[in-house]
Amino acid sequence: MKSIFGVAIAASALAAGCSSPLSQSWDDPVSRSIRARFQAADLQRAAGAVPPDNPAIEIESLGSLSVDDAIRIGIANTPGLRRAGYRVDIAAGRVLQAGLYPNPSFAFDAEGLGADAGAGGETIYRVEQEIVLGGKLGKARAVAEADRLAAQAGFVAEEFDVAARVSNAYFAAVAARERQQSRQEMLDLSRRLFEAVSAQVEAGSATEADRLRAEVVREQAEIEFETARLDATTARRLLGTVIGMEGPVTLALSTPPDELPSFPDRDSILAMALETNSRVSLAKIAIERAGRAHELAKAEAVPNLIASIGPRFSDIDNETTLDIGLGVEIPLFDRNQGNIHAALAERLSSAAQLREVQLQLIGEVGEAWAAYESARLTIGRYREQLLPKADRTLDLTRQAYERGKVGYLRLLDAQQVVIESNIAYINALARLQRSAALLRQLAQTEAPWRDAAAETGSLPEDTP
Repeated sequence: MKSIFGVAIAASALAAGCSSPLSQSWDDPVSRSIRARFQAADLQRAAGAVPPDNPAIEIESLGSLSVDDAIRIGIANTPGLRRAGYRVDIAAGRVLQAGLYPNPSFAFDAEGLGADAGAGGETIYRVEQEIVLGGKLGKARAVAEADRLAAQAGFVAEEFDVAARVSNAYFAAVAARERQQSRQEMLDLSRRLFEAVSAQVEAGSATEADRLRAEVVREQAEIEFETARLDATTARRLLGTVIGMEGPVTLALSTPPDELPSFPDRDSILAMALETNSRVSLAKIAIERAGRAHELAKAEAVPNLIASIGPRFSDIDNETTLDIGLGVEIPLFDRNQGNIHAALAERLSSAAQLREVQLQLIGEVGEAWAAYESARLTIGRYREQLLPKADRTLDLTRQAYERGKVGYLRLLDAQQVVIESNIAYINALARLQRSAALLRQLAQTEAPWRDAAAETGSLPEDTP
């Protein structure tokens, strides 16, 4: 995750917000790739038909699965991102609808037909057209365009949400695997020690109580290992679900847990979050939309004209004349003042919401950075001091045990310290990866899956 991607979609789209509703200014490669793979099946589901199976996620050819591979596969297969893409389509349809002129209407009137004197009456053919005044269509289209920009920013936000969920699930599975390996080491040692103590009991150099104690330790190790094994299996199933699979991930997870991410300082992360985070983009778009909605509400106070034209044929006079009409609503009582007031309040509320979002991001970045720094410092202490000391203690205790200077319980305690230290180290690595995923999600500056999609024109489905 070393590429830099500033999320400028909302800003660039906002600059082009007055383009035609039919324009294809948002041709997103990620959305296009997802649509190409799933739209046919989604159409069948929407029609109530039984769709074919979803496109298979063939990842076995990868050999192993890195965290970047997992994120790309998750981005390509998550249904949540498909929904976000369809919401962009919904908003685009509403932009189109908002710009359409009202349809004309045709009316036929017949008056005085069937008179006793014979022929008589009049027939009127009339075409009516509502003439929209006050720039309502353009203003309504501008409001709908803002909604489309919000949907596009929401799509980008969902991408980073998916990336964070996949990253968290990936490193949770890696940590569960490491904990299982540590518990396996403890189990192997406890079994060997139980066999050694049993032999000592048979030789008369140890008591039955010693054997019972070793047996309890072995059974505790078996319980802890089984718990770790189930946790690892569950974590792999969760990872499979997050990337769009129905079963667990069986590939080897190749990204090591101690491949530590690096970030600039907290202030730089905060500046990026306040500049590029999709929540900020959505709040700014909401301000723009509220302003456009306020202008639309004021325009809706201007009444439209109703124009009509058509021939009138009179049987009595045996002549045809042309009728022309023009009507307008008199805004005597309803001048849309309530909606204008509400739109202005919404405009002010949107401005307050932007500040609220900024303050939330300041707090979230501060909390995530503190968690990241705490985990980083903890990892450093374990790497440089605790783990080497625990390993050295175990080596010395093992040598003393082999010379008969200490009992098996001392060796078991030393091994337990190593195992627990390793597990604490693994847990610290998992915390650091979680905080790093949150920082990337808040800053929204790393999107390697978008770089790949931009280069190839589509999103890699199950290959790096």
